[in-house]
Amino acid sequence: MSRASLESVQTPQAIRVSPAFEQEWPGSSASATEVVINLVRVADALTSRVDALCRAYGLPSATAMIVLEVLRGAGESLQPSTVAERCFLSRPALSSVMETLERRGYLSRSMHAADRRRVQVSLTDEGRAVMERLLPVLHRAEAEWVALVSPAERERLLAVLADVQEQLANGGPPR
Repeated sequence: MSRASLESVQTPQAIRVSPAFEQEWPGSSASATEVVINLVRVADALTSRVDALCRAYGLPSATAMIVLEVLRGAGESLQPSTVAERCFLSRPALSSVMETLERRGYLSRSMHAADRRRVQVSLTDEGRAVMERLLPVLHRAEAEWVALVSPAERERLLAVLADVQEQLANGGPPR
């Protein structure tokens, strides 16, 4: 984008693009660009907040918390491939996170009882304890972060975000 199209008018609620945006970028949609910019901005802010909370409780990142939450929610050992699928992570990304969590004593890996070629991942007592301390704080923060959004607006937002996610999943790469 050129400097002119990046000049934005900031309001407390949203970043807006220049009124001449669509003339400068034929085939574009100023409102679509504004939505994407603001979604990215909100996602970055939320990720920063959640990461900071996780670090305050001894976890390296929100991704690490999600891995532990998948294990906690399962209530049993899982194969790494199952954890990766439920966390929407690649196997290499999961492997790195699991190594860190294992070093910190939050999860353990062991051989599968029936098939010694397979690995099982389990939440440790220490991992469960950190999640039980972190989750109430996180869930109260989430409630505060969206307190100004009514329950009906939240439902509508969830529906819209689901539609956008589906479009991204089915739309293929940009041309």
